[in-house]
Formats: sequence, C-alpha cells, structure tokens
Amino acid sequence: MSTKVVIELGKNYIKIAEGNFSGNIHINKLAEEQLKDNLIINDMKFEPNLFYETLGNIFLKNNFPKNNITFVLSGISNMIIRELVVPCLNEEKTFNLITFEARQYFPTSIENYVIDYKQLKVFNEGKTKKQKILLVALAKSLIEDIVTVSNKLGLKIKKIDIEPNTISKLVDLERKVRKEAEKELIMLVNIVRSFITIVIINQGEIVLSKSFPNYDLERMFNEEEDSEAFIEYFYTYTINEIVENISKFYEFYRNREQDSKELSKVYLMGEVCQHIDISDMLKTKINAQMVLLTDLISIDKKILLTKSEVCNYFTTISGIL
Repeated sequence: MSTKVVIELGKNYIKIAEGNFSGNIHINKLAEEQLKDNLIINDMKFEPNLFYETLGNIFLKNNFPKNNITFVLSGISNMIIRELVVPCLNEEKTFNLITFEARQYFPTSIENYVIDYKQLKVFNEGKTKKQKILLVALAKSLIEDIVTVSNKLGLKIKKIDIEPNTISKLVDLERKVRKEAEKELIMLVNIVRSFITIVIINQGEIVLSKSFPNYDLERMFNEEEDSEAFIEYFYTYTINEIVENISKFYEFYRNREQDSKELSKVYLMGEVCQHIDISDMLKTKINAQMVLLTDLISIDKKILLTKSEVCNYFTTISGIL
C-alpha cells in the first residue's frame, strides 16, 4: 500500500501521521504542533498566515511526503451530521430536496456550507418509497482555506475528511479485530483538551454526531499539573461537565429515536483519556459497557506506540484508513 500523510487540524493544533494500511495499521512517523493562538476562527475559517507557516514548518522539520495527503477536520462544533428521511428520488432531486430541508438547521446562509449526503437505507412506508440518508454540512470557507494553503505548499490533496467519520472507521476496525458483535448501537466519545466529539453508530452507520467546546478542560490543561488551579478545574468543573454533555446528547437521541435498541457500548478515546477516566461516573448516567481505547490492537505489532501516543494521535491515526 502507498504511504499516506494525514494532517489533523484542530482549533489550536496540527497533528500529522505518516503511514499505511494493509490488514493492520503501520505508522512511520508522528508530529504535532500545539499553538498559543487559534488556528481555526469560530469554526468557520483558518487564520491564513498561521496555518501556512505552521504547516510548512512541520513538513520542513519532519520531511513528510507531499503526495497522498488526507486532511481531517476535528472539533468543528457548527458542522451538521444528521439523519433525514425523504422520498426516494434520483441523485440530483435528492440533493436538491435535502438542501431545501437542511435550511432549518443552519444558523447562517446555507450558501456558506458544503453539503453532502450518504444513503443509509431504502424502505416502503405504505405506498411511498422512502430513503434514510445521512446529511453532512461543513463551512465552505474551511475547505477553501485548506485548498489554498495546500497549493502554496505544494501538497497533493487526496481527501478532506471529518473526525466523526475517521474515528468511526478506526473503532469499527478495532471491533472487528476484537471479534465484537457487529449489529450493535454504540457511542464514541473523543475527549480532547478543547472539545468533546460524540458519535452514535447504529449497525455500523453514523446516525448522529456533535462536537462540544470545553473551555474549562482547555483552561485546566493550561495550568501546571497538580497545582491548586488544576485540581480545582479537575474536580469542580471538568468531569461533571463532560459527563453531562455526553448523557444529554444520548438522551436527545433516545427521545428522537424512541424505537431504537439499547446502547451496548461506549468507547472512550482521545488525549484526555490518558489523564481522566470518566467510565465510572458516566456509567451512572448511561447503562452501557464502557471501553477505554488507550491501546490499539489494529496497529502493526512491530510498531510500539505508547499509551500517550495512542491517546494523543487517535484521530490522526484514524485518517490512515
């Protein structure tokens, strides 16, 4: 398999993984740059000079290949991922219909977003043939900025992807390697210092996803570990806020999908999971098995990644699939 370079872009960081996938994941190289200033402004656009200079410097220092580049956008809170049920029409008419239907979900003009969809299933409702689709919408300016900076740096883009999609693929691979049941309702919770992303998956398909900013968590990481301020954030705000966000999101899903099966497992991943284990507290709110993904069986056994690297680069590594 050809080598792929995955560039994960977050609010104030860039992470890069070089590797390939052939039955299992092989990692050649990892790199990261945490920034004091925001790289992404209001989840709508990049700070162009900071983006160009930071990404260019990482490539220069680490000698990453410039071909076969995948970008992964992480923690974008205004991105919309939602199931819709619409009449079964041809591709063009379906796209026009969901563009019209999607207007109710947008805080600003729909023309500012890139919209795509995936058909999940076709079914009959009485005499009407319908389809369940997954709508995805992302700020157009984010895509345009990535293309502009890539062209300046000579990067050959293969794909621009989103965090909920890539981490879902990696968890799906892990579940297969671990021989877990396929047709389950599961939840993924990716906890990073500046945001939490929750993805609900039913029988292998994403049905709902949302990213939440977490300012207290971000402030906690800016304090010296074991300091009074760090401990105060940890015990007073952080865990409770994380658990509340997750449980409320799941409750929203249950209220919307009242015929849905019971949640089987919650997979916890991401940078914060090496410092905080919310499993016990979350289990008091959600009756499901908690699985902490701080070790990946799907990675080539010859590649020795630390727990810290798995947690920190989970999303970046997932882009290799």
